[in-house]
Amino acid sequence: MSAADSPRVAAPITPVPDTRDRAPHGRPAGQGRWAWPAGYAVAAVLLFLCYLRVSGTQAVTSDGASIALQAWDILHGNLLLKGWSLADVTFYTTEIPEYMLVELLRGLGPADVHVSAALSYTLLVILASLLAKGRATGREGLVRVLIAAGIMIAPQIGPGAFLLLLSPDHTGTGVPLLVIFLLLDRAPRRAWVPVLAGLLLAWAQVGDQLVLTLGAAPIVVVCAVRAYRGVVARREPARDYWFDFALAAAAIASTVVAAAAVRLIRDLGGYTMAPLDTTFSASAAWPAHIALAAEGVLGLYGADVTGRPLGVFTALALVHLAGLALAVWAFCRAIRHFFGCDDMIAQVLAVAIVLNLAAYVFSMLPNTYWDNREIANVLPFGAVLAGRLLADKLTAARVLPALAAVGCLYLAALGYGVTRPQVPAHDQALTDWLSAHHLTTGLGSYAEGNSVILDSHGAILLLAPAWRADSVTPGKHEAKAADFDPARHYADFVVTTEQDGPSFYIPPAWIIRAFGPPAHTYHYSVWTIMTWNTNLLTEVS
Repeated sequence: MSAADSPRVAAPITPVPDTRDRAPHGRPAGQGRWAWPAGYAVAAVLLFLCYLRVSGTQAVTSDGASIALQAWDILHGNLLLKGWSLADVTFYTTEIPEYMLVELLRGLGPADVHVSAALSYTLLVILASLLAKGRATGREGLVRVLIAAGIMIAPQIGPGAFLLLLSPDHTGTGVPLLVIFLLLDRAPRRAWVPVLAGLLLAWAQVGDQLVLTLGAAPIVVVCAVRAYRGVVARREPARDYWFDFALAAAAIASTVVAAAAVRLIRDLGGYTMAPLDTTFSASAAWPAHIALAAEGVLGLYGADVTGRPLGVFTALALVHLAGLALAVWAFCRAIRHFFGCDDMIAQVLAVAIVLNLAAYVFSMLPNTYWDNREIANVLPFGAVLAGRLLADKLTAARVLPALAAVGCLYLAALGYGVTRPQVPAHDQALTDWLSAHHLTTGLGSYAEGNSVILDSHGAILLLAPAWRADSVTPGKHEAKAADFDPARHYADFVVTTEQDGPSFYIPPAWIIRAFGPPAHTYHYSVWTIMTWNTNLLTEVS
C-alpha cells in the first residue's frame, strides 16, 4: 500500500461557539436590551406604592378636590369646562388629563388626589433619572441614574410631602418639561425636533404658565448663548447652528400658540381664568421672601428641620442635606462653566432654576410655606444636574461606597414615611355628619366647599360663594356658575368654621344678615351648621 493509499486520520475540529445572539460578555443579547426597561418598570411600581402611602399622610383639601371635580366634569361631557371660573393656573393640559385617567379607573373620591400625586411624582423620579443618564452607558450611566433618583427618592414627611405629594400645584408640570428635555437630549438633530418641542411647550403652557419660566425662556436663553458663542466668538458658519436658531424660534412661538389656544377656549365658551399677578414685590419684602424660599428648598430636598425637636424626623432630615449639597455643587458647576459647556440640558436646567427662584422671590407670591409649590421643580432639575455633572467626579474620588451608605439611609427615610399613619380627608368628618343628617346641598367657604363634594363622592354639593358683610354673590374661584342656579339646586344650610383661618371664616352675623335667622343651628366638632326651610340660592345674587 502506498502512502497515498494509506487511511487518513481526520484532524479534531474545534467547535466555534455561536455568538450571533449573545452580548459581548456572553449574555443573550435580549437580556441587555431589556434590562433597563425592566428595571425601570419594577422600580416605578414599587415607588408608586410607596408614594401612595406617603401622600396618604396628608389630608386632601379643596385645592386637589377642585382639579378632581373639573376632571370629572370633562369625563361627563363638559370638555371645555364651560361655566367654570378657575385660578390663574388651570392644569388643563398637565394634571387634569392624569386625573381623568385615574377617575376613569376608580371613580370620584378623595383617594383620586393621592393616586394622581403618587403617579406624578413617580413619573418625575423616573424621567429625572433618565434625563440624568443622558447618553452615558455602563457604570457611568448607572451612577448617574442612582444619583438623580437617590436625591428624589424619599420626600420628607410633612413639609416635603405637603409640597410634592398632595394637590397638583406645579409639581406635575415637571413631567411634560422633563419629556421635552429628554426629546432634546436623545433625539437626532433633525428639523422635526424643534417643531415637536415647540408644540409640547405650547401644550404645557396652556395648563401652567410657569412653563414659560421653566421651559421656554431657558431654552431661548441657552440657544442664544450657544449661537453667539459659535457664530460671533468663534466665527463659525451660522448654518452650523441652525438647530439652536430653530429651537429658540419654536420656544418663542410656543408662547404665542399657547396664548391663542387659551383665548380660543374662552371664545368657545370654555373656562375663564383669574389674571396672573405679575407685580414686583417691594424690596423690603425680599429678605423674608428669600428666607421662605430657602425653607422651601430645604423641604423639597427633605432637609427641613426648622421648628423641629431632635428625634428621628430631624435625623433623617439631616441625612437629606447630602442630596441638597450634591445639587448645589452641580448647579454651581453648571453656572461656572456655563459659557463653555456643550451640555445643552445642563445649561437649560441651570437657567431654569435661576429664573424660577428669581421670579418667585421678587414676586408677590411668597406669603406662606404652601407658596413654595411655585419652586417645586427646583428638586428634579437639581437632581438631574447632580447626576449629569457629578457622576464622573464622584467615581474618580472613590466616594461611591459612602454615597451608597447615604442611599441606604434615604431608603430608610422612605420606609419611615411609608409606615406613617394615613389621615382622612380635610373635611371627611363634616361630610359624614352632613350625610347622616340628610343635608345634601348648602353653602360654605372655599376651604370646605369642593373638599366636601369630593369626600362625599359627589353626593353632597357644598358651594362656596363670595361672602361679604352686606352681600353674597356666586363664587368665582374654582367654581361652576351653573351650580348657583336656584332652578337646579336647593341649598338649605350654611357651614362655617374658624379652623382654616380668618380668610375662610364666615361670621354668623353675615350669614343671618343675608338669609335671616336659621331654623336650626348645630355645633359639631369645629363646625357650625345653620339650616333653613327655604332655598338660599334665591338670595345669592
